[in-house]
Amino acid sequence: MITGLLASSLLSLPALCAAQTIDEALLAAQMAYQQADGQSGQSALRLKSAESALTQAQQRLADAQNAVTRAESELSAAKSAEEVARRRLAASADSLKSAWARKERTN
Repeated sequence: MITGLLASSLLSLPALCAAQTIDEALLAAQMAYQQADGQSGQSALRLKSAESALTQAQQRLADAQNAVTRAESELSAAKSAEEVARRRLAASADSLKSAWARKERTN
């Protein structure tokens, strides 16, 4: 932004120096000001747009981080549930095996 303004100011310097009258110098200065003002306005819009994009990206990042946290919590709960189910299955298998063994002894 600053380099653009500086460049346009430097480009308008020859026009100011070459101006033959005060009116021409005033016109050249006014044109340079209007050009700089336009560039400043464009830069302000670009800045606002970039700030908005950053805010949206930060919100998406926060949402994604929350989703990761929820997924990690769900994964942990699922692993715990799987371990409990595995233990119950092993205990049930042992009980079934014992029941069959008792049945076979009674026959």
